[in-house]
Amino acid sequence: MLLDWFTVAAQVVNFLILVWLLKHFLYDRIIKAIDQREAAIAERFAQAETREEKAAQEEKELARRRLELEEESGAMLAEAKEQAETRRRELVSQAKQEVEGQRNNWREALARDRQALAGDLARLAAQGAAGMARRALTDLAGAEVDRLSLEVFLAKLKALEGQERGELAETLGEAGSLKVRAAFELDDEQRGRIAQALAGLMGREPELEFSQDPELILGLEIRLPGRKLAWSLDEYLSEMEQSLVERLAQALNSGAQREAEAAPAQEEASDA
Repeated sequence: MLLDWFTVAAQVVNFLILVWLLKHFLYDRIIKAIDQREAAIAERFAQAETREEKAAQEEKELARRRLELEEESGAMLAEAKEQAETRRRELVSQAKQEVEGQRNNWREALARDRQALAGDLARLAAQGAAGMARRALTDLAGAEVDRLSLEVFLAKLKALEGQERGELAETLGEAGSLKVRAAFELDDEQRGRIAQALAGLMGREPELEFSQDPELILGLEIRLPGRKLAWSLDEYLSEMEQSLVERLAQALNSGAQREAEAAPAQEEASDA
C-alpha cells in the first residue's frame, strides 16, 4: 500500500492543533475545575474535621460537666442526708428531753401527792390513836388517879433546879394572882399543898384562883405571863400524837422515796 505522506502530515498537524486547542480551551479549565473541586472538598473535609474536633471537645466538656454535676449532686445529697440525720437526732434528743422532763414533773407531783397523803394518813392515825387514848384515860379517871396526877405535878415542881427553877421563881414573883386549872375538883388539902409548893418558889404566899376544866385530862395547869406551868396527860397525848405523826410520815415518805428511786431504773428497763 502506498502512503500519502502529505495526508499523514496534514493529519498530524490537525491532531496537534486539536491537542493544542483542547489543552488551551478545555483541558486547563477542566483541571482547574477539578483542582477547585478538590480544594473545596478538602476545605469541607477540614471544616468537617474541625467540627468533629469541636464536637469531641464539646462532648468531653459535657462529660466533664456531667461528672461535676453528678459529684455536686452526690455531695449535696450526702450533705442533705447528713443534715436530715442531724436534725433527726436533734428531734429525737429533744423529744427524749421533753419526755424526761415530763417524767420528772410527774415524779415530783407524785412525790408531793404521796408526801401530802402520807402526812394526812399519819395525822389521821395519830389523831385517832390519841383520841382513843384520851377517851380511855378519861373513862379510867378517878379519885386515886386524880391524886396521883397532883403528886406528879408537885414532884415536877420540886424537881426543878438551876436556871429553870430560878426563871420560874422570878416569873412567879412578878406575877399577881395565879389561875390554877385542874381536871378534877381540888379539895382544901390539895389546894394547900399547891400553895405551899408555889410559896417555896416565890418566897411569899401566892394569890391563887382555882377552877376545874375537864378538858385537862388528869392534870393541872398554872398560866403565867409568857409561859405555862402544867402537867396533864393531855400534854403527853399531844406529844405522843406529834411523835406518831412525824414517825408515820417519815416511814411513809421513806417508802415513797424508795419507790421513786426505783422508778427510773424500771422505766429505763421498759424503754430498752
